[in-house]
Amino acid sequence: MRVYAFVPARSGSKGLPDKNIAEIDGHPLIAYAIAFGRALGVDRVILSTDSERYAAIGRRYGAECPYLRGARASSDTAMEEDILADFEANLPRYGIEMPDVWVRLKPTNPFRTVASVRQGIAVLAEREEVESVRIVSPEDCRLWTIGADGWLTPLVAWDPARSVMRRSEFPAAYSPFNLDILRHG
Repeated sequence: MRVYAFVPARSGSKGLPDKNIAEIDGHPLIAYAIAFGRALGVDRVILSTDSERYAAIGRRYGAECPYLRGARASSDTAMEEDILADFEANLPRYGIEMPDVWVRLKPTNPFRTVASVRQGIAVLAEREEVESVRIVSPEDCRLWTIGADGWLTPLVAWDPARSVMRRSEFPAAYSPFNLDILRHG
């Protein structure tokens, strides 16, 4: 089974410009995602970016970046499927066969373990009916929104007669780590 990790690093962030190359402890965020991909022992670690500057940084840290991604896959509204379609359209032109499995490693979400990703890859290797695996973590579901009237409103059922409810009284909730392992195609 051929497995590639990809690091999506668009340069056009509006909320925090250049967040994907912001330095933490002397290294840009993409460096940590690339190092993680390399630690997985996958066949390739590919940086997907629209910036030659980001590409040069990625290559310096050991990622492949054979081309700059297209406008559709780099827009503010681009989704993972746009990036994967961009790979499908371009990687073969550079002599790179498509993988059986993709592992998405977002630079801005470092909470992952090599063991959990390897376990996810193993699930795909062993179970043909599974199309993708998502790494998640347990979360507290006692969240609230602020309504148009300015008052707090619980997102899940809350006993209005009580000021406090224990986490154990709610259903289990999980937060995805934005780390997906998915079959190609």
